[in-house]
Amino acid sequence: MRTTSPGQSALLLLDVIDILNERRILYAIIGAFAASFYGMVRASLDADAVISIDHAQQSLQLCDDFRLKGLLVEDRKGDHNDPIREVINVQDRFGNRVDLLIGIRGMAQEVFSRTQKTKFSGSSINIVSLEDLIALKIFAGSPKDLQDVIGVVNVSGKKINLGSLQAITARYGADCVERLQILLKENPLEK
Repeated sequence: MRTTSPGQSALLLLDVIDILNERRILYAIIGAFAASFYGMVRASLDADAVISIDHAQQSLQLCDDFRLKGLLVEDRKGDHNDPIREVINVQDRFGNRVDLLIGIRGMAQEVFSRTQKTKFSGSSINIVSLEDLIALKIFAGSPKDLQDVIGVVNVSGKKINLGSLQAITARYGADCVERLQILLKENPLEK
């Protein structure tokens, strides 16, 4: 394990990614870590990723792998109304935390093929695409998520493929499309 103290959730994420890679589980880093990658830096006490798991047995095996590494694991299943089918919360002994989200309503499998590969602390990692990040944060809809969107648009607006962003956001529903339109009207993309 790479962590040596609290405040190192990004390092715990690298350990989690090692296990995901061993199991050949597709992932995309989302949340504040991804927002920082695209220029909207803010502190966060955890790290987040979406992963691609089809079967409950895969989820159980993954949780067992984390436990074998000495990590604390909580596996929460959403009900039929929950927009997220399952969340695996992984913590180390220092309280660093990684949340792995499975089965986000509206999210297409292509999110994993659109990731941006980069290096962090000597490891290769997959960051969610800029357009997917914005759509996911709009879907999450909290004030903090929407502030992240505004920050990312202000910093990386020139890099956004508007057509792709609109198509991806539409998968999350009409409310998300409307929120995107309002945000872009108030924070236009720089050309």
